[in-house]
Amino acid sequence: MRVLRQAGKGHRLFREVVLIARAARRLFIAAIVCAVAASARGIAAEREHGPVAVIFMYHHVSPTVLPGPYARALTVTPQEFAAQLSWLRTKGCRIATVDELVTDVHGGQRGACEAALTFDDGYDDVATYALPLLRQTGARATFYIATGFVGQSGHVSVRQLRALAAAGMEIGAHTVHHVDLMTLDRMQARREIQESAASLRRWLHGPVTAFAYPAGRYDAAVAQDVARAGLATAVTTDPGGVSPASDSYALPRYRIERGSGLSLMQALFAVAPRAAAGAATVPTTLAHIAHERIAGNAPDVAEAVAVAILAPRFPEQVLKVHVLALPSATVAGIVLSGVKFHAPVDRRQFAGDVRMMIDRAMQAAPAVDEVDVWATVPLPVVAGAQVSGDYAVPTSRTVFSCAVTRMQAAGTPGLGLTYWDPTFLAAGAAAPAQGEHV
Repeated sequence: MRVLRQAGKGHRLFREVVLIARAARRLFIAAIVCAVAASARGIAAEREHGPVAVIFMYHHVSPTVLPGPYARALTVTPQEFAAQLSWLRTKGCRIATVDELVTDVHGGQRGACEAALTFDDGYDDVATYALPLLRQTGARATFYIATGFVGQSGHVSVRQLRALAAAGMEIGAHTVHHVDLMTLDRMQARREIQESAASLRRWLHGPVTAFAYPAGRYDAAVAQDVARAGLATAVTTDPGGVSPASDSYALPRYRIERGSGLSLMQALFAVAPRAAAGAATVPTTLAHIAHERIAGNAPDVAEAVAVAILAPRFPEQVLKVHVLALPSATVAGIVLSGVKFHAPVDRRQFAGDVRMMIDRAMQAAPAVDEVDVWATVPLPVVAGAQVSGDYAVPTSRTVFSCAVTRMQAAGTPGLGLTYWDPTFLAAGAAAPAQGEHV
């Protein structure tokens, strides 16, 4: 494939040409596609039989439900929690901390079933009701604490934190004020992350290496700040199983809600193929959406890339994933809408999201040598104008583009040479209004 530089714009676009003229080249490409297809079949098999390593997200464990729709949905009764622990034990699942699960997965030590239980925010009911049940079953879990609320009514005290740690529980940071990090400037976000971890280390007199993004909101820059704070893992709110390819700073989790947690566990850890079962159907749905948005001569690679970038809840809409595999390189192109956003986005967040898409694409498809990303906006076309063929009038305009090779991705956190249309996104556009974060 030939990548073109558009004069004065510093961006590269696809030219769909087939340069395969010799049998040797055809065989070379076939070998690449077959290797990627084998990898895709392995992913499909895990999707069909259910992930063997899963992180679950809890908030409240209490017989009392606080007012409000979120509190009701996120309050699991002690009886429910005990039933879930019992089922996991009967199933033969290892119940672990996030650190233990990630170590097992990356070290190839996974069993047939491993679950990490996590508790967000630091409510005192988890110390009152969840901890005794965990102790009874010999299970360990991870507790993510918003340190600015420690000691306040309804939240754990320092004494309770120390009791959790003494019982073998992992304590992780969850910022100081449980604020959406995407609404803050870089220095504010760093302080929220660093001060939260520092307070926990001071109170517990020990290491703290786990982190949870409030509301699951983050970008590549935030993930880098988490790593710089000495934290080794970070969890999101995106559903999915954990695999050796999972990013330690973008770990997926399934949310446990009142009345449906046990059925979710049973669906995820079922051996037989799963029918529609709530959150368990997400991978199948993603695969269908991905299949509808791919193009190029390497569909298996394109689908793997599309699934990887559609799984997170990016505010940017993904229009197309195009992969061309040629003897010289395999290039993935991600086309984003420049006008259809699910939430307000400024340039800083957009650039961070694009870099995260690039990293996820390369992790999902080892055959990809380069990822090109561009955003387009539609152009008005007069009635009767020719919109296809050699004399077609343009129907869209590129407002952003970048191209990152695998070597560049390994060496720098940025996007390299980019093109921004002056009218595309404000440098400091207003962020989404803060609401109730769960």
